[in-house]
Amino acid sequence: MAEPSRLVWRSDLGWSARSPADHANPQSGLVVHYDGSDQGLARENHSACVNYWNWARDFHTNSRGWVDVGYCVDEETEILTEDGWRTFRDVAEGVLVLTLDHENGVSRWQPVQAVNIFPAMPRELIRMEGKSHSSLTTTAHRWPVERFYRRTGTQRQKGADGKWAATGRADRGQQGRERVWATTESLTYWDRIPLSAPCASLPTEPKWSDALVELVAWFWTEGHIKQRSRSRTPSTGVVIHQSETKNPQNVARIRGALHTAFGPACEAFPHTGSASDGVPRWREASNRHLVEFHLSVDAGSVLLDQAPDRVPSYAFLRSLTRAQLELFIGVSLLGEGHDNRTTDTKALSQKSRAAADAFQFAATLAGHATSLRRRPPTASTSYDMWKVELRRKTHLAPRAAAARKSAFTITREPYEGHIWCPTTPNGTWLARRDGTVYFTGNSFMACPHGYVMEGRGLYRYQAAQGTTAGNSNYYSVTLACGPGDPIPGAQVDAVRELRAWLMEPDSSIAGRVLGHRDFTSTSCPGDTAYRMVQGGTFARAPGDSISDTTEEDPLIGLSKGDTGEAVKALQALITYTGQELPEHGVDGDYGDETAAGLLAVRASVGSAAKPGWGDEVTGYAYAQLMRAVARAEARA
Repeated sequence: MAEPSRLVWRSDLGWSARSPADHANPQSGLVVHYDGSDQGLARENHSACVNYWNWARDFHTNSRGWVDVGYCVDEETEILTEDGWRTFRDVAEGVLVLTLDHENGVSRWQPVQAVNIFPAMPRELIRMEGKSHSSLTTTAHRWPVERFYRRTGTQRQKGADGKWAATGRADRGQQGRERVWATTESLTYWDRIPLSAPCASLPTEPKWSDALVELVAWFWTEGHIKQRSRSRTPSTGVVIHQSETKNPQNVARIRGALHTAFGPACEAFPHTGSASDGVPRWREASNRHLVEFHLSVDAGSVLLDQAPDRVPSYAFLRSLTRAQLELFIGVSLLGEGHDNRTTDTKALSQKSRAAADAFQFAATLAGHATSLRRRPPTASTSYDMWKVELRRKTHLAPRAAAARKSAFTITREPYEGHIWCPTTPNGTWLARRDGTVYFTGNSFMACPHGYVMEGRGLYRYQAAQGTTAGNSNYYSVTLACGPGDPIPGAQVDAVRELRAWLMEPDSSIAGRVLGHRDFTSTSCPGDTAYRMVQGGTFARAPGDSISDTTEEDPLIGLSKGDTGEAVKALQALITYTGQELPEHGVDGDYGDETAAGLLAVRASVGSAAKPGWGDEVTGYAYAQLMRAVARAEARA
């Protein structure tokens, strides 16, 4: 078959004719994607689709054609893996990293789907800098934010004369925060970035006793490893010490934990030297004002297994329940902690950077906002110390902080290094820069008017599938639509023509059509498009009929009691018209509030809006909803 009848080449869009992406020869088939948010392009002229595609290129690239991704961070920004903080050079596809489930406000361990690293070249980045935050990102870098809102609860209604009636005055009693996305450039005064989130991936059943968890905390903060005389082999003898005079309660806690873990104290250890006799023992000794708890080589090895060289292992910390993490953190602060009366924070200082990193890891998993700072030598301390702070505030509002003329600044600056970003199923990841921690947030296109627009183009490595094999072996096509947008027949035929063209001998791909979710855990390409993928709609010949069951909008037929993404799309459209869902918002549950909202929308465009007419999205209800959305957009 000839090229698609409405093919728009890169050069037609004013881009370089030759894509700079790496060469590849995808032959396994075609993968369908969508935008992820509603675009409403089917209601616009085709010029809006051209603007969208140019915007998409600008968002994802910087003049290099789907190579230089636009939501990236600088080289100094680290990512939290299950084995600690790593730079972009030390993380790879498949590594588990901590991500934010932005919808539910919890963190989860998820695999990296791709590590996108882009060459060093002159760019302008935005720096947000303060004591509790440091970031250097591209202008279009995405942030998961909580945005404050305050509403009156009044609804606009038309009077008998067809004009909008006055809503009157009402107290702004409805307020709260909604989870949305913003870019570095579009952050508002009301947006706050999450600095922490409780981890939903923690075990619920304890692997270790609480006594052992407490002893590991005492050991890494208040213990030391006894050196062996005339031996180069590592010692497993351990001593934990505490002042009886200053901290008698701590002495009692350590004594109780040792008794629970290893039994009662003994008077002396058997003379086995460095050899093990298989029995963990402990004893007490006094050293002036200190009480020393000596552990035998067998008891000491139990603690050293979990904290080699007095550095708690990441595997041990990941295996703790939420309650045990808080126990570990609390005891560690008893050992080496101190308060900051100015900022109302808890802090802990350590000589070992590795140990401080591990403690910050534990606090992060428990849901604490943290920072790590180097403390230079002082008159009383001749070496660097590393200070971990557990901060009271769990969110940061950058624009608000900068507006207060505090020490927080937002500036633009030139940057010539690499930029990078990971791809994860949640589209988020936990970042650390200059010791401050925060969550941060990833071909061809077929438009609703039947045009196919070139992106990366032929014989190029793709960037959308989420896996290396998928990007090497499959071409990708993006539907210029979101979950609530219709997929017109012209758009379906455009994909069919593209597939048929790619199956010609010159490119000779297989006829297989997949969805993005076939490669990774994602909602893409949306439920409607994915039903078309599974039903073979895109794999048919151009011009073939499109059954009503596949082309019908997923909103039609929804009724009270339904749940899911289609309901979210319905609720979002209701709010776009100016109506409000004050109690539950866009939550994906079709209940009384959603029904009342739809009824109000229908009334606003002249429907009789009889009782029960908001309980189901009929064809008439859908048409009136679309009319109300169009009116709202015209007023905007």
